[in-house]
Amino acid sequence: MASWFTPRLRRRAALAVGAALLLPWALGQFAKGFHEPGLDNDALRHQLLIDFIVIGAIVFALTMVATWLIGCWVTGVMKGPRHQADGFPGAPGEPPP
Repeated sequence: MASWFTPRLRRRAALAVGAALLLPWALGQFAKGFHEPGLDNDALRHQLLIDFIVIGAIVFALTMVATWLIGCWVTGVMKGPRHQADGFPGAPGEPPP
C-alpha cells in the first residue's frame, strides 16, 4: 500500500464501510417489523419497498465512502513526499550568525 493509506485511515475506512453496510440493513429490518402479514393489508409489498430503499441507501453510502477515499488519495498525491527543509536562521538552540 502507498504511504497515504495509513493504518489510521485503514481503520476509519473499515469502520465507514461497516457502518455503510450494517446501519441501513439494521434500520430496514427494524422497519420491516412494523409490516407483518395480518397487521398490514399489503405487507409483502411494503417489505419489498423497504428492501429497495435499504439497497439504495447502502449503494449511496458506499459511493460516499469511495468518494472520501478518492479525496484522501488526491490529497496524499498533491502533498507529495515529506521533505526536511533547512532550519530557520536564529532558531532556538542555534548559534547566532
